[in-house]
Amino acid sequence: MPDEQTTVYLGNRDAVEVTHDDHGRETRTPLPGNRCTTVQPPAGTSMAEIFATITAPRGVWAYHSDSAPAWVASTDPALAQLLAAHYGCEVRDPEPDQPAAADAGAEAEEV
Repeated sequence: MPDEQTTVYLGNRDAVEVTHDDHGRETRTPLPGNRCTTVQPPAGTSMAEIFATITAPRGVWAYHSDSAPAWVASTDPALAQLLAAHYGCEVRDPEPDQPAAADAGAEAEEV
């Protein structure tokens, strides 16, 4: 049986769009509204690797937001609990009506 796909949803109240100028300097532009950043690593990726990729100082979350997540949800309840404990936020169901953060999704968030 193939490994199951894990999906992580993070409530993003401080989403940003990251761009780079011709000199490689990074610009972070705030995006309006509440958003849901979705991370969908390849099937079979370990929980430890997913956690590290999201929480690293230059990781997925730091790239997409300027503050801690408002909430987390995941198809892996243990991972959701771990991320919530790390960020000090609640675990809850994702809010699918919120727009995705810039570049979020399976292709952009492979770990």
